[in-house]
Amino acid sequence: MNMSIPFTNTSYKLGDRSYYQIRPIQANDRGRIIELFNHLSPESRYLRFAHAISKLPDDFLDDILHLDYKKEMALLAVMTSHAGTEEIIGIARYVTPPNQNACEFSLSVSDSHTTQGVGTHLMLDLIEYAKKNGLQEMIGYVLSKNSRMLHLVSDLGFETHSQDDDPDFKTVSLLL
Repeated sequence: MNMSIPFTNTSYKLGDRSYYQIRPIQANDRGRIIELFNHLSPESRYLRFAHAISKLPDDFLDDILHLDYKKEMALLAVMTSHAGTEEIIGIARYVTPPNQNACEFSLSVSDSHTTQGVGTHLMLDLIEYAKKNGLQEMIGYVLSKNSRMLHLVSDLGFETHSQDDDPDFKTVSLLL
């Protein structure tokens, strides 16, 4: 993997005594990302993509699997079964527009792991990576009705701003 800054995989414990690891995305994660998406409820899909979506677009998958690590990062929360197979239980990503020092993040966590700290750990690692990569601000666009995400980013120190032109969304930002 050709990353500009080394990433140390971190391991976290879930309430049921199982563990998950956070690691950078790899090109061979395509099937596991589709599996994560297929296990999201319609409501979770809507809250993540801001519209009803039944299948991940191929161009989205291609973009997320082939990153320019100076401008983007995608981290996965992965559980490994006793048989050695991996299951993705969460994904966090940021992208940086050209000629900017700010990045835009997104986050998805499987419905069965939403209240277990997975999203918090993914975001903390993503924020740390963005800082190490010299970015100065992380922003996100969150549906106003996505109270769990708004609570999570507030706990992480993000400021929340209403959008005058679109009351369905809030802009959240964190100075790095």
